[in-house]
Parts: sequence; C-alpha cells; structure tokens
Amino acid sequence: MIYAVGIGPGDPDMLPHKTVLLLKEADVISGFDTVLNLAEKHFNPNAILISMGYKNQSEKLEQVGKYSREGKKYVVCFMGDVNFSGYEYLERINSSCQEPNPIIIPGISSAQIAASKTLTAFETSVFLTFHKRGDISKDKEFLVSALKLGKAAIVIPLPWDFMPAEISRHLIEQGIPPKTEVKIFEHLTWPEEKAYSRTLENCIEKFSDVSIMVISSINSPFDFFKFVNLGIFAELISAQAVCKKRLNIAFI
Repeated sequence: MIYAVGIGPGDPDMLPHKTVLLLKEADVISGFDTVLNLAEKHFNPNAILISMGYKNQSEKLEQVGKYSREGKKYVVCFMGDVNFSGYEYLERINSSCQEPNPIIIPGISSAQIAASKTLTAFETSVFLTFHKRGDISKDKEFLVSALKLGKAAIVIPLPWDFMPAEISRHLIEQGIPPKTEVKIFEHLTWPEEKAYSRTLENCIEKFSDVSIMVISSINSPFDFFKFVNLGIFAELISAQAVCKKRLNIAFI
C-alpha cells in the first residue's frame, strides 16, 4: 500500500498528525532530500529510507517499486500538500510501483499560507503551478485570462526558467497593468522566511527556488473599465437608473 503524505510548508508544528502516525509505522519512506529532512525525527527507525534528488529519481524510484511490489507499507513524502503541486511526481511513483490508487493524506500548502498572509480568498482567486515538466504555455494563457477577469492569483514559479521577474515581465507584455501589486514569499514558515512587496514593473530581482507569488486582483475602477465592454456597461448603468426610478430602490 502506498501513502502519499503532505508534510506541510516547513514549520514542524504544521505537520499533520495522521502523517506522523504513518511515518512511525512505515516499512519504506521516500522523498526528496530537503523534504525528508523536515520530518525525519518522526520516521520509524527500522524503516528503509530512500532519499532522492531530481537527477537520480528514476534510479531511486526503481528501488521504491521493488519494495512496494513486495507488499511493504510505503510512505512517500511531499512538500506542502500533494494536491497543490505534487501530481507529476505522484504519477511517476504510481508508474514505478504499479499502484494506481495511492492513499493521499493532505498537508498544508505554502499556497494556503500565502493566501492567509495576504487575505486572498480562494473563491476569488486562482492557483497554478509552473513547477512542472513540459510545455507551460497553456498555464501562461490561463494566468493572463484569470487576471483580466478580475481574479487574484497564487503562483508557484518554475526554477529557474519562469521565476517572479520573468512572470511579471510576461504579464506586462500581455496587457496586465504594470502597477499591479505583487507579494513574493520565500521559505514560508521557515526561520528564514522573507516577504517582499512589489509591483509587476519593479519585480526584477532574483528570488530563491522556494518562492511563491500572490498577484493582486486588477479590479480597481480604472483597470475594470480597461477590460470590459464599455457599451454593455453603460447599458447596465442605464437599466439600473430606470429600475431605481420606477421602484424607488437603491443599488449598491
């Protein structure tokens, strides 16, 4: 049986209790080096530990598959929450272990922490990660479209090809106002956590590979008029005025 567990954003106090119990009972534990370091004090001392990096993960996943097929209780650790940005890695694990239905234990994602720190509601924003393999052009289009519809965006950059500076430059080129506010966080919940307030036009420095962006909504009156059909909006205002006169009601 495979358990895919989120260990949270880095603060040990945010490690889910269910994940702790599974780590104490696991026969095999695997994950990327930096992720395992955050939870190692909870590992079963008798567990087989398979630590991997990006360069040797294919070789290491072969070992994981071998142990899984032997029926061992296997726990794979993910940074944050599996559902936010771990599915490509999970698919590779599934392929190696021939296990299509792993049990997922959610964790707390840095995206949730960033949303909390910026008072960004998920129902009025979008989340997307560029931290993936392959073509990201559709993701770029989605981000631009969401912002033009007045959504805020919580974004995980792609080290080192599409980082906050490149994302900001791309958004300006696609018509997003240069003065749109941006928050960039590094190492969220870690002792070395840092936060930066920028606009798209002055987001030019190099941030770490564990950074996350929160791009503000462009729903100020100026930006709203820039992206809506003014003729339709004028008709709406006119219709509201007529209703107000006839029914003697107030529109907010």
